[in-house]
Amino acid sequence: MVYTDPYSPDRSYYECRDCGHRETAESLESCPECDGVVRNIAVARE
Repeated sequence: MVYTDPYSPDRSYYECRDCGHRETAESLESCPECDGVVRNIAVARE
């Protein structure tokens, strides 16, 4: 039997891979603190 995770993120949370700074935004291309690479951590859990 397959179960679907009902979790759905309400906001996009981004985390800097260099300094660990977290920001809530629609879209980020770089960290506002250190200009490092960011990743979207508000992804569906499976």
